Amino acid sequence: MSGADGTVPEEALGLLQVTAAQLETVPGLTETVRTIGDDTGIDYLADPEVAAMLHRHRRLLGRMNSRGAWGGVVLGPGAAGAWFLTGTTDRATSDAVVQLILFTPVVLLLSIGVYLLTRAFWFRHVWLRSGTRDQVNGYLQVLSAAGLPHHGLPAWLKPVTGKRWR
Repeated sequence: MSGADGTVPEEALGLLQVTAAQLETVPGLTETVRTIGDDTGIDYLADPEVAAMLHRHRRLLGRMNSRGAWGGVVLGPGAAGAWFLTGTTDRATSDAVVQLILFTPVVLLLSIGVYLLTRAFWFRHVWLRSGTRDQVNGYLQVLSAAGLPHHGLPAWLKPVTGKRWR
């Protein structure tokens, strides 16, 4: 995410695993990097552009994972409460106020859980459709072509598509 003046946040530059200057020192790698970049629509030899892409990727993954985890944590008790209340409550004989008191927390838990899971899937949709996933996979190909092993990568950058790099 570039700033309004076209700068990249300092923490984003720290996400780079290798700089363009380091990539350019590997013989014959520059053309391979340009080819991969042409396929994914990003110049992997432009550090600010790559840093912004990595920053966007990390933020989207964080949002996707946190919303999904919290959605599951909240949805579970809501679903259990709904199952319990619908199976044990005789709504025909109970008072409307009692029903309101019993069902309100369950409905709130279900609503919040569904909302959080919906947001998690929305962030996944953005991650896929904006091309960030493909750009990250291209970056992993660049790192592999440079001879860097994937087991040394941070967890947020490791391949999630089933493809195996070095």
